[in-house]
Amino acid sequence: MTSHLRTLPVTPPPIHGETIGSYLNRLADANHLPIGHLSFLIGPNRRHRRDDNRVGHWSPAALPRLAALTGRSIAVLVHALPALAAVREPDRHRPPLAVEELAEPRRRPACRLCMAHRGVHGLVVRSTGPHEGVCHRHRLWLLGGDQHDLSALPEIMCADRRHRRLVGRRKAPFIAVDYLHARKITTQWFRETDPSPLHQRWTRRLDTLPEDPYGDPRRPDEDRIELATYPETITLTSLFASPHWRGHHGLRAEAAQRLGIPGQDLPPGLTAGWRHPQADRA
Repeated sequence: MTSHLRTLPVTPPPIHGETIGSYLNRLADANHLPIGHLSFLIGPNRRHRRDDNRVGHWSPAALPRLAALTGRSIAVLVHALPALAAVREPDRHRPPLAVEELAEPRRRPACRLCMAHRGVHGLVVRSTGPHEGVCHRHRLWLLGGDQHDLSALPEIMCADRRHRRLVGRRKAPFIAVDYLHARKITTQWFRETDPSPLHQRWTRRLDTLPEDPYGDPRRPDEDRIELATYPETITLTSLFASPHWRGHHGLRAEAAQRLGIPGQDLPPGLTAGWRHPQADRA
């Protein structure tokens, strides 16, 4: 029953793609409530982390209660917080395939400048794909914990546009797996003790970033490595996504050409990656 529930005094709107935990914490913060108490009012009596997007503990009765507390319809809430769809219609949601689990969207803070423009000043965590790692409006990198300014790195923004086009042309779970495989390879190349021509590019990009006060300048963290190698990662992603080049004997030569380096300078370890047997079906 929701008749005894009143709409909270302050009900910030959910952000599209926001995690359930992020929205509940913002709702609790805005009304000076402990997150545990808000969860109790909704139904699942547990604390929610801001990156929590799990709904296994939710019952269908929790959705009307959340709607009553926020003054928003269930349809509006589900549209903004897609994970809630599994609560509204649990029988229609099948278990995820292995490839879908591998390609699960990443949970990361939304662009802080976009949120400030909308009057949202608290932390907003969104669940988004790897291809949504750049805010083009504000030229910010979103894939890591630090939202680095990309004004001096236009190639990162160009790579993101290419990444988005790839996602638009290919089946989303599989292109995400291609990206993860390509990222693994470029990270391995970055860590190679024998420098290649690619390291010159990566060092230049890293030098444009602010100093990490808590990091080792000789050993960048994973977030910085992903940024520095992103254009090359997208080049390999495009190659792995092509049915023509998958398993082709000329894969290494093609990769070197696309990366703009001599074939003999291409580091070892390039493989076409794992592909699901249904990846090329319409």
